[in-house]
Amino acid sequence: MKQFSNIDQVMFSDLVQKATDAEFDENFPENGTFLKQKRANREYYYYKAYETSGGQGPTKTALKYVGPADNPEIAKRAQAFQRTKIGYRARRELAAKLRRAGYPAPPHMEGLVVSELARAGLFRLRATLVGSMAYQTYSGVLGVRLPDELVTTEDMDIAKFYGISISIDDSMPDIEDILKKVDPTFAPSFSPDETKLFSGFANAAGFKVEFLTPNRGDEDYSSRLTKMPSLGPSVGAQVLRFLDYLIHEPIRSVVLHDAGVPVLVPAPERYAIHKLIVATKRNVFFAAKAKKDINQADALIQAFDTAKRGSDLGFAWMEAWERGAGWRRRLGVGALRLSDNTFAMLSKSVAEAAKLDGKSADEYGVTRGKDGLLARVSIAKAAAAPAP
Repeated sequence: MKQFSNIDQVMFSDLVQKATDAEFDENFPENGTFLKQKRANREYYYYKAYETSGGQGPTKTALKYVGPADNPEIAKRAQAFQRTKIGYRARRELAAKLRRAGYPAPPHMEGLVVSELARAGLFRLRATLVGSMAYQTYSGVLGVRLPDELVTTEDMDIAKFYGISISIDDSMPDIEDILKKVDPTFAPSFSPDETKLFSGFANAAGFKVEFLTPNRGDEDYSSRLTKMPSLGPSVGAQVLRFLDYLIHEPIRSVVLHDAGVPVLVPAPERYAIHKLIVATKRNVFFAAKAKKDINQADALIQAFDTAKRGSDLGFAWMEAWERGAGWRRRLGVGALRLSDNTFAMLSKSVAEAAKLDGKSADEYGVTRGKDGLLARVSIAKAAAAPAP
């Protein structure tokens, strides 16, 4: 795989920082103040905004959610609270240079959707962009050119922990109104099992915006909808297994639309390992999606090897492997679908991480080749099976 130049990689990092700074600056004007509030045994920063009424009445105040007080980046910004105006023109120029250098960018309409949702506070409220729109930002995160055919998508998936949604006491403006600003044909989609909640939105061209949340309980609850208060009273999120692993500790990146849209995305190593898992959950009707899952995982594993960041990938595999027999079975089945060359890269990455962690790489299934993993998968499958 080809790496981007050091200059291009520095430009991407600079744009992520500038876009994030600009978002912070726009959300929290200098006439307000930051304060901490405790909710559900955890402290959070809130911004106290002062809204004048043009001399026609008393000044109003409103609280806007900022983020966890124990997040070093948020704490640093809140404590300093210095306005650093970031020029739109400078960011737009940086984004244009990166696009010319070959970094992926979304089609205009899709870029507008993520831009408007970001401006409305989607990522400030700790939602995470997942799926192929997140994947397209990983060329910048890893500094490696990923295959163009794997970044296209017909939907935008947004994930969020349910606990965060109910605890932050803040919400977005009406999402349907936001989307209709981009394309008036956007309309709510409904699930046949839930008529009171929207399962997402779709426009006349078939582009979909859908919401997801992790299921860490009963398997029977998977694929149902649950309310997400911070996204509005009528928006439901589909409950999915394994999603908690994917969106744990997301990272900041940028979608290269216009001057750059700051977003939260899964760590790319988690994305790669998660794709190996979810590919095994697709039935024959979704064979094309399963193939794309494996191809994206394959490309990311190669990218980590090219970037010499194999241990990051290895630690992500080890964490998933340690979650139990059911996880090991799905990981194994997914990894066996990788090309032989990429499987060897994964094996090397796990060996590097295990050595750094003072553990035996043989415990994690992939260091004895595909035949060795196949044996481990068979054992895991038997262990995960219910008793007769």
